[in-house]
Amino acid sequence: MIIPASSPSVGAARAARRVLPLRARRAGAALFLLLSAGVVAGCDGTIAAPAATTTVTIGGVFSVSGNWATLGVTSKAAMEVGIADVNQSLAAAGSGLRFAADIIDTKLDTALTLAAVRALKAKQVEVVLGPQSSAEVAALKAFVDANGMLVISPSSTAGTLAIANDNIFRLTPSDTLEAVALVALMKADGVKTVIPFWRKDAGNVGLQVATRALFASAGTVKPGVEYAATTTDYAAAVAALKTQVQAAIAERGGTAGVAIAHAGFDEVVDIFNLTSGDPVLSAVRWYGTDGTALSEPLRSYTKAAAFAKQVNFWAPVPGLEDAASPRWQPVATRIAAVAKAQPDAFALAVYDAVWLTAQAYAARGARGDAAALKAAFVTAAGNFYGATGWTKLNPAGDRQFGNFDFFAITQPTTDYRWNLAAQYNTQSGLLTRR
Repeated sequence: MIIPASSPSVGAARAARRVLPLRARRAGAALFLLLSAGVVAGCDGTIAAPAATTTVTIGGVFSVSGNWATLGVTSKAAMEVGIADVNQSLAAAGSGLRFAADIIDTKLDTALTLAAVRALKAKQVEVVLGPQSSAEVAALKAFVDANGMLVISPSSTAGTLAIANDNIFRLTPSDTLEAVALVALMKADGVKTVIPFWRKDAGNVGLQVATRALFASAGTVKPGVEYAATTTDYAAAVAALKTQVQAAIAERGGTAGVAIAHAGFDEVVDIFNLTSGDPVLSAVRWYGTDGTALSEPLRSYTKAAAFAKQVNFWAPVPGLEDAASPRWQPVATRIAAVAKAQPDAFALAVYDAVWLTAQAYAARGARGDAAALKAAFVTAAGNFYGATGWTKLNPAGDRQFGNFDFFAITQPTTDYRWNLAAQYNTQSGLLTRR
């Protein structure tokens, strides 16, 4: 299916694809709006609450105007839509419990993210949805652990943050599973030599390390090139990358089997603008990761998009199962209408996080007890089937299951679009090209 990634129509189209096939086989019927007298231990999203009127504020920390804003904007909208749906359900049940959102723009900056969480704590906020990157999660971890706050990230993947019994939960699998999918694709494509190229932050370093370790048994992994998260001029990094690619081509006697594995965010646009037209860097295959998959800036900038198409740039994101589309597609369509951009699995995980938080508060019945709230959240996640499927967590508080969809830039007409190119099942090891 071609995805016209340009306007709200992107929302419907990209949502109509997949976003996190998590081993769930149930499709589910309506959409979380069934209420009962008690707290539901099942998977219909039902919550119960006391009759007394009370409003609980949930914090949101997303990059709405900085790097990776494609996700930040849709995450903000997903939280707003989720809050509205939860409150509608509570009102229909005659409950006095309500939820409100306090969302702060982090610009993907670790200092701004920590400041935002501190500000939310000062307002007595106990649960924060976000942030997006592992670097941000790492920056706030000590503070939230020490202050009894719960953080629910939709998109942090760094294996270094897979820590049991802390106050960080992640509704996405850690980087190991994504690396499994990426390496499986590279092997299937006949890649023999990989040159890593990555942004220096916790999440992208983790993806690079995991990919390097897994590919080592199948071929050669060059030292690669790392660039600082604060880099704005990528000329030196690109030059160093070119040197290693030239050496790899010489060793293999040609470009066949040589590939670049990039792990980063929207700075890929600046990088591709530099590499466009380079006879060496445009002659080998490029791969991306979840930080660049479905990037609106990459699709929108013609020069960068043209290069992505030329080098057959494929990037993975967690995907949704088609069988569950009656459950997630209406939500994705509504989020897209608010955000004017398509939500992916990460953004839909924010929507699910709102429901899980509401269930946790309903189950514990009072505020000010972090341990009870944390236990209630884990229980809720273990029994919930939401927009992204089953949300069961592993002992480290990360999503237990996850498969991946690979997207590629295509140009079916005059515009560039993201197109679903392949799907990988991490349980069966099956790679299916679309």
